[in-house]
Amino acid sequence: MDVQEEIKKAIIKVHPGVDESKITPEASFTGDLEMDSLSMVELSLAMEDSFGVTLPDEELADLKTVGEAAELIKTKMEK
Repeated sequence: MDVQEEIKKAIIKVHPGVDESKITPEASFTGDLEMDSLSMVELSLAMEDSFGVTLPDEELADLKTVGEAAELIKTKMEK
């Protein structure tokens, strides 16, 4: 499973109209992708469903980039 690609799909699902070319590992959720707090909550739920992991709020609050989210997911999936 390509974690990065699945996160990209989740972002597109919860944040329609986002410029897909901007969804890179270095992309900032709030800056580059212009996601607000509601979009971030929806994204966390979508990622939990897609990957079968639990993402506590305190860990989500620390995520700034798509790449950080991918690394967190990979870590959770290894457990």
